[in-house]
Amino acid sequence: MAFTQIYVNLPVGDLAAAKAFYLALGGTLNEQFTDETSAQVVLGEAVAVQLMTREQFAGFTTKEIASGTVEAINALAAESKEEVDRLVEAAVAAGGAEPRPAQDMGWLYNRAVDDPDGHSWELLAYDPTAMPDTPA
Repeated sequence: MAFTQIYVNLPVGDLAAAKAFYLALGGTLNEQFTDETSAQVVLGEAVAVQLMTREQFAGFTTKEIASGTVEAINALAAESKEEVDRLVEAAVAAGGAEPRPAQDMGWLYNRAVDDPDGHSWELLAYDPTAMPDTPA
């Protein structure tokens, strides 16, 4: 089985603030799936984030909606360390928070950023051929 796209659905407290954050990550708004309770921000050819007010999100689950906890850390790969830095700085300027310092392992560079609702993301750039113990 091969999946063709990923849609990350997130509950948010302030839809406008969440949209600003994800647009600062370089996303584009898909107006077709956007209204006053929900907004789809396309982050790449096969990646979209569907932001929903908590009330809208609650219509899709019978479970308690988490708040202030981490259930998942989503990761987005960028083309370079410089692009990671640019995107994280833009995301922080748009209301995000950087919960820890950057990690640079030589072959992998990543930075963490939380959106205004505390959803955790890793932005990374890597060179798999430079990994330790990688056959030549």
